[in-house]
Amino acid sequence: MLDKREILVKKAMELFAQGGYTGVGIDRIIAEAGIAKMTLYKYFPSKSDLILEVLNQRDTFFRTSLMNYVNQQEGLSQKILALFTWHDQWFKRKDFNGCMFINAAAEFHNRKDPIHQVAALHKQLIIDYIASLLLETHGTKSGKLASQINILLDGAIDAAHLTGNPNAAMEAWEAAQCLIDRR
Repeated sequence: MLDKREILVKKAMELFAQGGYTGVGIDRIIAEAGIAKMTLYKYFPSKSDLILEVLNQRDTFFRTSLMNYVNQQEGLSQKILALFTWHDQWFKRKDFNGCMFINAAAEFHNRKDPIHQVAALHKQLIIDYIASLLLETHGTKSGKLASQINILLDGAIDAAHLTGNPNAAMEAWEAAQCLIDRR
């Protein structure tokens, strides 16, 4: 059974994904979570604290799920393909609402804002993971190539979300293959 803190975070994550961070108010979160306002403030002194916790939990879930999926594959090309097939499956889920980190950075655009910093850290951790996959075969070029692959993934996320392109991830995979083959 979930405790009240977990209920708040889970409901906030769902609502922020659907309606944005500034578009969803505390009153709506507590009403839908069935939690008293004092309970919310017991765990999260501000809405920013709640947003940070949501992003931290989303980061853990996202990266764990992605890395477990990719790490099941054998060989570099299958692992890189798995990055894109994982995203393809995510885009086709009914609850897909784009990237919570891209959205957070857009809503909290000041790079010194802790929310923006958590979003940027998530993206850097994804790049670092991709670079670790590429390191053995691409050496010193692995960081740059990982950044380029992440740009393709982020572009696919935006294309799937903004235009509803159901094939965005696999189209990005085709572009990634060109980058990888070029190296």
